[in-house]
Amino acid sequence: MKPENFVKKIRESILDENVKIYKDLFNSTGVDQASDEYWKEALQFYGKLNSEERETLFKIVRQVSVDTISNLFGVLDGVTCLDDQDEDFTLTIGDDGKEKINGDLQDIFLEIEEDQ
Repeated sequence: MKPENFVKKIRESILDENVKIYKDLFNSTGVDQASDEYWKEALQFYGKLNSEERETLFKIVRQVSVDTISNLFGVLDGVTCLDDQDEDFTLTIGDDGKEKINGDLQDIFLEIEEDQ
């Protein structure tokens, strides 16, 4: 798998699918159906929003996800370091571990996002 394909698959499965899941959950779950206090509060908050505010909320959720994925790719690429990190990460694919795919993941991801 090429780095571009890896980034696209991560973007689809984590970003696009999760935002869709959140939209579906918020739109199809009643407060009385939630057992978790966090979800009850979130659903009550969502219920007070008009349609424009709901769309803004999902834009915020999406942007937070974009930032999080970008930051993670930055760590994997070596652009950003974790506290006490002494060595670089090497992300490989395949049984032989010879095909390195990190190094430009964050740039690839952000380019795809710009094009959207």
